[in-house]
Amino acid sequence: MKNFLLNVWSRFTEKEDHYDITELEEFSEEHHRAGLREIKRQSEEDVQARKNRNVEFVWCLVGNIVEEHPVGENKEIKRGTKHFSPGTKVYCFPPLWGDGYEKIYVIGRPRQSSRFIKVIIKSNLVTNWRLQKVFKPHIKQEMIKNNGWDETEESRERALTLLNSILKSRAGEKQNRKGNNVNFLHRLFTQFRKS
Repeated sequence: MKNFLLNVWSRFTEKEDHYDITELEEFSEEHHRAGLREIKRQSEEDVQARKNRNVEFVWCLVGNIVEEHPVGENKEIKRGTKHFSPGTKVYCFPPLWGDGYEKIYVIGRPRQSSRFIKVIIKSNLVTNWRLQKVFKPHIKQEMIKNNGWDETEESRERALTLLNSILKSRAGEKQNRKGNNVNFLHRLFTQFRKS
């Protein structure tokens, strides 16, 4: 384990040496802890540098809140969501957990307020998905600070792949609903013909 940690240490300090514990006469726990502290410090500095950088724009998945959707056991129709009015533009973070992008972290302007908020909502409450360059300072800052999208081409490609996946799954859902309606009408028609 100590050899492994020393080799990791050499990679972070950009030394070409590969250590063997048998070569070191005076290897102590304090030396080991100092190495780990240095790795942690450098890692924290890298994260801070990434979070504090100033970018011109960020690539972002953007959508609008749906007009109406069914809620509850009675399938009561509600307009918008608890936080957002229908049609509100929301800026969506990349997937942050492994639920298949069913619930998403978004930034948007809530009902009766002009300040942005960040909330988690169901992705089926968002429609009109698209990829955009976002220039708004608050959105850029929140995306960079919270490990969201950034200005890189890699970020753009990831967002585009996710967008294509979302659009494909939505098209499949519509086709299934349409197929279910056709099957229902077919069964209804055959029952009507028999009677």
